[in-house]
Amino acid sequence: MLTLRLAAVAIAAVTALLLLIGDHPREFVVADLLVVALLALAAVLPVSRGAVLALAIGFGAGLGVFTVAFVGTLDDGPLNWPLATAVVGCGAGVALTWRQYGAKSRA
Repeated sequence: MLTLRLAAVAIAAVTALLLLIGDHPREFVVADLLVVALLALAAVLPVSRGAVLALAIGFGAGLGVFTVAFVGTLDDGPLNWPLATAVVGCGAGVALTWRQYGAKSRA
């Protein structure tokens, strides 16, 4: 669970940093702010308050936003590695949180 929380904080922090330095297309600013807020909130929620489900939702929102942004850059030339990394990270986050959620619900 700690690894998932650290991954959420890392993705949120890098996305927030890129927003602050202005390295985002304007059409993704609101979506990226939403991802930052969801992941940051989910990372600090206690387990008793639904942290696993909140992490799954945050990673899922990030996966959607970053996938759309990544696909939008495919015609621009070279592969956008930061977005590709964000897509893979959020995909792994979704898979691992749902695995954690399933293990928690069976217990």
